[in-house]
Amino acid sequence: MVDLNRTDMATDEDKAHKVDTWARLFKAKTWEEIKMITRDNPSMNSTAETIFLSNSDFEIRERCRAREDAIVHEQFQKQQIETLTAELTKANEEKAQIAKESDAKLAKVTEEKKESDAKLAKVTEEKKKSDEENALLRQILKDHGIDV
Repeated sequence: MVDLNRTDMATDEDKAHKVDTWARLFKAKTWEEIKMITRDNPSMNSTAETIFLSNSDFEIRERCRAREDAIVHEQFQKQQIETLTAELTKANEEKAQIAKESDAKLAKVTEEKKESDAKLAKVTEEKKKSDEENALLRQILKDHGIDV
């Protein structure tokens, strides 16, 4: 029986049959390590290629999973964009309604100000006439010797 974790205990016979090398091959963690172990042995090289191909299937599955994740994420983003766009449209409509109401109130206040200005001008004109009449009456009273 071969303990892959104890290649240091390989016997000379194990080393002669390259059992320790096979153990290192199956324990390898990187492709670079596998290439180093198999570079001088064609049968091990064939095994390394088989390992690579079986792991390639895993990589393909991982790529497919990553692609599916990206599609789901893209759909989520699209949904978020649609939701935010709808909210923005609603907010813009509310803003337009508020602006319309504000414009109507401003027009009403402007009209009221014009009316007030007209009344003020009329009262100012009447006061001016009244002041002129008062001044004329005072002059007439003064001319007749009446002090006011």
